[in-house]
Amino acid sequence: MKTKLKIIHLSLLFGLTCTLTFGQVQMPTAPQPTQFQQYGNNGLQNPKNVVSVPNPMDIFNGTSDQQRIQRQNQMLIQEVEQNEKLRTEQLNQVNKDIAEYDSNRINYSLPSYGNIESTKYYRNAFDKLNGLNPARFSVKDATFAIENAYFEEKQNYEDFDKLIKQTGDFLREKMDELGYDQNSNLAKNFMLFKFFSDTLEIKSKDLKHLPFKYDFEDYLGIEDWSKMFVSKLLATGKGQCNSLPRLYLILAEEIGAEAFLSLSPNHSYIKFRDENEYWYNVELTNGMFTAESSILQSGFIKSEALQNEIYMQEMSSKQLLSQLLTDFAQGYARKFGYDPFVKNVVDRALQLYPNSITANMLNSNYLTIQFEYIANQVGINPRDRNDLQNIRNFPKIVQMLNQVNLQYTTIDNLGYEYMSPTDYESWLASLKDAKTEKQNQEIKEQFSIKLNQSIKN
Repeated sequence: MKTKLKIIHLSLLFGLTCTLTFGQVQMPTAPQPTQFQQYGNNGLQNPKNVVSVPNPMDIFNGTSDQQRIQRQNQMLIQEVEQNEKLRTEQLNQVNKDIAEYDSNRINYSLPSYGNIESTKYYRNAFDKLNGLNPARFSVKDATFAIENAYFEEKQNYEDFDKLIKQTGDFLREKMDELGYDQNSNLAKNFMLFKFFSDTLEIKSKDLKHLPFKYDFEDYLGIEDWSKMFVSKLLATGKGQCNSLPRLYLILAEEIGAEAFLSLSPNHSYIKFRDENEYWYNVELTNGMFTAESSILQSGFIKSEALQNEIYMQEMSSKQLLSQLLTDFAQGYARKFGYDPFVKNVVDRALQLYPNSITANMLNSNYLTIQFEYIANQVGINPRDRNDLQNIRNFPKIVQMLNQVNLQYTTIDNLGYEYMSPTDYESWLASLKDAKTEKQNQEIKEQFSIKLNQSIKN
């Protein structure tokens, strides 16, 4: 059974705990001619161009009753046809008048925030992101551009780049200290995992790194969107399932490890594979390896979602860039609001990844807000079911409502199912139960065996 969608205005969070629900707006029944009301003194009831019909009895005087009846019937048929034709012309004129009203008085685009000086930083960043090669780009550079736009280009790239390079050097030195194979993808990813989840030291250089922690305070970034950023994670040592996987990908890029972003409902995590093509799931919110059964036990992953590969699949470079663009669009919407710039960014994200659940949800938000803005212009409350029926007088607005509903249907068909914050937090907590702990320990033991074999060789 398909999930009903509720209209809302909240922006979505990239691969995170998203408190978003949707609802299906009912499409009003298309009016039949008999449903139209009288239009008073508009010339519709007594049109000036109606030709007077002579009295049939004057025409038929002197004829037989049969002939008179026959001719009278013919005249009646002609009169009905003429009236119907006239009615059709009148209705066509009404629709033309409505269409003219639409085009002259309704603004179909959301107002732009482009007049705000600080939006130029987002336009500059979008130019940079659009210039990236989707098949091969720097996650580090893309992330910096996204966050720096929000901070109005006040961040220093050299400082950010230096910190990432120093961290990469730390990881490589620790791998040497432990005797890990620098060419092994398994070893490099295990080193990254330990960097996020354990305390690491290089005693010869008096260097120490503490594990990252999950930040439960405003983890949706509702009060402060910058809490979703890698720069905040690096500054505080605390993050959530947006910033933690992002930093992992940046550091993997730095040390030459292959790793991928993957999504589950309201969540993102890391996937990687070893030299034998065996896949591992890294859950950075609790510093554990997670079995796929633990991800599925949330109960919010439908078969359609798996078939459409919106969850639990490793993202290609192209899909990852799409995901970063949705993150970028959300930052703009949080800072300024929804406007045509958001739509341009989302359209680019959908071009790169048509099945992106986050891009499709952002698109539905935009279309909903746009529809409500237009409906309000003609005095219609789109949230009042009865009042909503009045959009039948505005064909173009009806068309836009159809577009909104089509977008909701797309999300539904992709396999999306709403997961409340409470359900999400319960699922996160379940990842620390005894069963998951046991799975994590078993995977770690497998790592140890494979790494020891690598060291001996």
